[in-house]
Amino acid sequence: MNAIIGILLVLAGAVVGFFIARYWLKEHSEEARLTEEVQQSREQLAAYQQEVGEHFATASALVEQLEETQEKLKAYLGHSAELLQKEQTQPSLPFFAEDTMRQLRMASKLQKDSKSEKPETQAHAPRDYSDTQSGIFSSSEEKTS
Repeated sequence: MNAIIGILLVLAGAVVGFFIARYWLKEHSEEARLTEEVQQSREQLAAYQQEVGEHFATASALVEQLEETQEKLKAYLGHSAELLQKEQTQPSLPFFAEDTMRQLRMASKLQKDSKSEKPETQAHAPRDYSDTQSGIFSSSEEKTS
């Protein structure tokens, strides 16, 4: 009976040892390390795909804004071109009326003629430069006399 108990204990120890070794080796084996690396790679790939998706969404929104801005610019330039064409077809309005322009030309001509006919010569110096005291620099006694 002792032999049968010993054999059963050895078999039970072998079964328990087999399962413990299998569990222990599974955690520390190369396969476990590779499985962990694959899991990390999958997580990184998922994060990268999400980041690329966000980037494309942002780029798409920016392109839409650019297209809207371009359309506004085209409309503005078209409107400006229409205004310029309208202004070119309409006769330009002078600042002064024709009669006023004629009078200004005649006045300018007369002024040029009068300047060219008699040059101004001063016979005497201005009072501030004269020999006598005058103006603000004269004393109050001289002003009263």
